[in-house]
Parts: sequence; C-alpha cells; structure tokens
Amino acid sequence: MSEEENIGAFLDNWIKAWNRHDLAEVLRCMADDVVFEHWNGRVIQGKRLLEVAWRPWFAAHGDFCFTIKSLCIDRAQQTFSFEWLLEWPSPEPGCLGERELREGIDYIRMREGMVISKRSYTKTALKIGGRCVTLKA
Repeated sequence: MSEEENIGAFLDNWIKAWNRHDLAEVLRCMADDVVFEHWNGRVIQGKRLLEVAWRPWFAAHGDFCFTIKSLCIDRAQQTFSFEWLLEWPSPEPGCLGERELREGIDYIRMREGMVISKRSYTKTALKIGGRCVTLKA
C-alpha cells in the first residue's frame, strides 16, 4: 500500500471514529506529545490535556457529522491537509440547536503513523437554517 493509500485509510478510519463520537478511538491515533491548535488560537499540548479539553465538547455536541471534501498529501513531509464540512446543532447565540453547516480545513503532521500536530481552521461565515451567519470574534 502506498503512503497516500495509508494516509487515506487512516483519515477514513479517523473520521469514522469522530462520526461515531468515539473519543477514545480518535485519541488512540494521536501521539502522547500531540499539539492541537484550535481555529480560535487556543493551543493544547499532550494527549491527556487534549482528552480533558475534548471530552466536554464530545458530550455537548453528540449530533455532529464530518464529511471530507478534499485531501492533499505531502508524503516527504509526513503531512496532509483536508477540507471538511461539519454538520451539527449550532452553538451560536441566537441559533442554538439549529442545523449548522461549518466548513474548514485541518493540517496534520504525522510521526510513525500517529498524529503529532493538528491545526484546525474554519470559515467565519456559517450556514444556519439556509442563511449565512458570520462568526463573532
């Protein structure tokens, strides 16, 4: 299997774990020293702290689903980026619980088959109930 096929299979399985809302399986794919950079600027270092940060998010947003829109792999650098679409109940003020579509991109660095860095970015314009809503800073 080529590196591209390996990364493609990894991402497919990882996104399936996200969509099953299986935090343990999502974290199993991450190195102990992983660094997560959230789109809002927050940085979390280490799998243990990432679990502490993500556990409430998983509990509060149990009805989310990610769809992969595109994948770009740099085998030499052991990195990949992918565009995603997130559908979930909106947490935005004035729209709580309405179906939201949010688009973004993640940039992932790997080491020995494990995620060592995850940078997540999102568009600031969301679609909620068919209308465009701009995120507030």
